[in-house]
Amino acid sequence: MTDHDTIDLLTLLDSRFVHFSRRAALRREHAPGAIELSYADLRERVTARARVLESMGIGNGARVALLCENRPAWVISFLAALHAGAVVVPLDTKLGTGEIVALLGHARPRIILASHAHAARAHEVAARLAHPVPVVSIEGDDHHDGGDISEVISRSSAGPCVSLARATDEPALVIYTSGTTGAPKGVTITFGNLLHQVKAVDEVIGPQGRERFLSVLPLCHLYELICGLLVPLTRGATISYPPTESLLPAELTRIMRQRKITSLVGVPLLYRALARGIAVELRRAPRVARVYVAVAGALSAALPIHWLRRLLHRPVLARMGGSLSQLYSGGAPLDDEVARTFLTMGLPILQGYGLSETSPVIATNTGRAHRLGSVGRPLPGVEVKIERGEIWARGANVMKGYLDRPDLTAQMIDADGWLHTGDLGQLDDNGYLYITGRAKDLIVLGGGKKVHPDEVEAVLAASPRFAEVCVLGTPARQGHDEVCAVIVPASDAGDATVDPETEIARMLADIATFKRPTRVVVRQEPIPRTTTRKAKRAALAAWIHQLDQAA
Repeated sequence: MTDHDTIDLLTLLDSRFVHFSRRAALRREHAPGAIELSYADLRERVTARARVLESMGIGNGARVALLCENRPAWVISFLAALHAGAVVVPLDTKLGTGEIVALLGHARPRIILASHAHAARAHEVAARLAHPVPVVSIEGDDHHDGGDISEVISRSSAGPCVSLARATDEPALVIYTSGTTGAPKGVTITFGNLLHQVKAVDEVIGPQGRERFLSVLPLCHLYELICGLLVPLTRGATISYPPTESLLPAELTRIMRQRKITSLVGVPLLYRALARGIAVELRRAPRVARVYVAVAGALSAALPIHWLRRLLHRPVLARMGGSLSQLYSGGAPLDDEVARTFLTMGLPILQGYGLSETSPVIATNTGRAHRLGSVGRPLPGVEVKIERGEIWARGANVMKGYLDRPDLTAQMIDADGWLHTGDLGQLDDNGYLYITGRAKDLIVLGGGKKVHPDEVEAVLAASPRFAEVCVLGTPARQGHDEVCAVIVPASDAGDATVDPETEIARMLADIATFKRPTRVVVRQEPIPRTTTRKAKRAALAAWIHQLDQAA
């Protein structure tokens, strides 16, 4: 794309929609078939929806809340709102009604756009807000027949909407943080932030063929929005959306096979589930097949030829459609063992790192520059340095600030433009960044020793007996923290006579004694997590406190 350096984001996208007009842009799996929109269809529907919003007086910085699952209607509404001059407030559909009320009470949107699946909750939210907010259905956006949009607009005009170009410092999004370390904050992302991310990520990925993405992470999260939507759209890729918000590994692999998916943006928990699914299938396979794959795995690490590694692992790769070539991971640290599993198949998981305040990517591995255990090198246009062990970042990716909170913005971004991430890390001599923990998650023991929970979790996560693991500090009787491990047992854990404490002792035999959990709590429900699958340690700590109070 030669126009990257001189074009604004919306004009860039519109030019790509015209260039790839005949290609399939968006596809939603739906019984009995699939809904598919070409790039020309997408351009037409974005234009139409933008004009509807403009006719309703939505524009000039008005905030538009979007409550919708991953599907073409989300994409259409998002792009249309930007074209109309509005600022989008994407909402996580998994949030509780009260949580959404709190967020929108702060954001004060002019309108709520909602899919049919979430319409009732959108109306409930609107009724509880202090200011009146209309709710508009977007159900018809990704259908050729029906829905409110087809009833109020004409599709006769093929030109773009009047409002197209946006200045780089204009706000485009307000993304609310997950609240893992406090109350959610509204991160204001500009058009310049988004354009930088699209340009930089596209550059480091490099040229590809006809890419086919599967969108599984919520679009309300910036990592999926950038890497799973905006970048693919500028590259003429086809993006498939699953039929439901809850996707089991078996359904995921079925769609990957059916649609010949080449690219997947995920989080460590997803790749861990896929790795376990592969292991289960191999255990069920005939002995000859198990031996073959084991030998192939042992050999592949020493095989420099990419195609030969893939050939050796063809039986396993076929489980995922046989077309995968790019796997991206973000949101949380990736287990080395999981990364190694896919690497031996010729499928390196390209781990990246960032946060909402950095739009979100700071650094990433690429197919050409990849280090196991690292989150890669900083993106073009992003500076990174380590100050007193903390990662600081500066560049065009840094947010405009927190909505209506200049005090918090000043705490996060210093006078020289450096954003203090709160994460701990190291840079090697080649510029690769390694995450060592999060400052606010540090467990400080009575003797002053410090434990990074991510380090302990990474070891325990490799146990097939544990479906989920979270390590956190909980108050000890002596007034300091103690290391606590919350375990969700795996349903197929095998020998049920082995208790979690015994398994933990076995897994952690090689790490320092002071890092080992002195308390183990077994939990039957899933660990509460953010949109990007980070554990909500504060929520877990509150749950443990309730258990202690009830005891």
